[in-house]
Amino acid sequence: MAILKAVCFLCVAVAVVEAFDPYAPPDTTYKGEDEVTLKDVVFLIRSQSTPWHLIKAQATKADIEQQARIQELGTAQVFLLHEQYNHIGYWTLLPLIPRLHKDFGSYKWLFFCEEDSRVSITGLLNVLSRYDSQKDWFLARGLHDKSATIIHHFRFIEDTSKFKYPDFEAGWLFSQSLLKSLAARWESEEHKADFAIDVKHELAYYIWNDGKGTSVTHIPEFCAGNVGLNLDFMEDDIIAEGISTSVNEEPQKCVTAHPSKLPMCGEPVSQDDVLFAVKTCEKFHKDRVPIVKKTWGQYAANIIYVSDIEDSSIPTVASGVPNTERGHCGKSMAIFKMFRSDAKYAQHKWLMLTDDDTILSVARVQKLLACYDSNDAVVLGERYGYAHMAGYGYDYLTGGGGMVFSRAAVNKLLDSGCSCGKDEDPDDMIIGMCTKRYNIPVTHSPLFHQARPDDYSSGFLQHQTPVSFHKHWNNDPIQVYQDWFMKDDMQLFATMEQADYTKQHDSKDEL
Repeated sequence: MAILKAVCFLCVAVAVVEAFDPYAPPDTTYKGEDEVTLKDVVFLIRSQSTPWHLIKAQATKADIEQQARIQELGTAQVFLLHEQYNHIGYWTLLPLIPRLHKDFGSYKWLFFCEEDSRVSITGLLNVLSRYDSQKDWFLARGLHDKSATIIHHFRFIEDTSKFKYPDFEAGWLFSQSLLKSLAARWESEEHKADFAIDVKHELAYYIWNDGKGTSVTHIPEFCAGNVGLNLDFMEDDIIAEGISTSVNEEPQKCVTAHPSKLPMCGEPVSQDDVLFAVKTCEKFHKDRVPIVKKTWGQYAANIIYVSDIEDSSIPTVASGVPNTERGHCGKSMAIFKMFRSDAKYAQHKWLMLTDDDTILSVARVQKLLACYDSNDAVVLGERYGYAHMAGYGYDYLTGGGGMVFSRAAVNKLLDSGCSCGKDEDPDDMIIGMCTKRYNIPVTHSPLFHQARPDDYSSGFLQHQTPVSFHKHWNNDPIQVYQDWFMKDDMQLFATMEQADYTKQHDSKDEL
């Protein structure tokens, strides 16, 4: 491939990286008759303001602009959505439709992607030549559910395969005509407060419009998980040299890409840096807690089980808050206060709140946290939203997949007066309201999951390295842990043992 041949000395020995080269010639076998140029397309990246995520989005923008520059295609119009729109629910997309039409309605195509996505401009233009932008087209890598799932409101329970929704990480497009139709429809409707849970499904469901609208057209050239990690930035002259010396290059099927591996941000954070706090109650001490201890809990060097009562057999830490059947705001606030004030926890830079039926990888949490600065107010997990459709909503982290807080975030929340109206208030939503009120960004990672593996499209999970899942109900949590997380945690434990052995051996040598 053009880039890789010219700079092989820079390449990491990961074979899957060679699966995508944005400068490789596209497969023109299925080229259409429409003439599409770069000036017909605007690129919109679903970005975030948190430093690590902003860096990734800027790299995607720079890559698109560089391709246009090197191949003399013109100037690429690329925008980061969080910078373009000062709207807290911008990431849910539907409330932005009128603004998107106003700002970009003159373009034939709107290409959307995630902060880590990559796209071959020439490959994309080749694909778009098959479609008339003056017709309603919703182009994407189509996903469908294996079975009806709670995160999609059990829709299409008779046959989930008949409804496709876009794989955001592979990129997706609105035609000019579709955007115009959606904007007119949105402006004519009233919009009530509702939840944003899985935006890609909710967007497709709105556009489908009970069968009266537009369905996703699956584009086989849109790919995700076809690279391990994105290549680092390279100067124009190095890339140009690779292109000029490339011979007999095979056409490339995929025109988009997204990495499948966890990001590499240096060494994982130390186990001493992270405190895992498992929220539980007496009725689950003999049911759920033993499963945590048999699985990921045994690899967490610092873990507490916070309950309504003390139980020396576990042991638990009593929160001082009575158990509530719904909502655990009082318990979570008690944990925040423990984390901040108790000298036992002073060394920890990060707090991860989990439910007692959360299933996760300790090793992956530590590796992921290396990408963030605990001195910043970081609130990290799977982002949901409430009331964005109505225009006055807020973001929050859904608790089941685990919520991560830097010490700086905990301090800011408590110092700002964040509190519960009642102990049984939903902790995740109350914390979300506080983050909006006190201007703390909620950072989304698609690697945290509120539901079971079976609740997600296999096409979506196969290009991920997940950090967590949730629920013991109707599945075997020990098997889920073994299938998804155990290998990485065992490797972490082996590395820790080796490090301890080496440290002890070196100490003896010094004596």
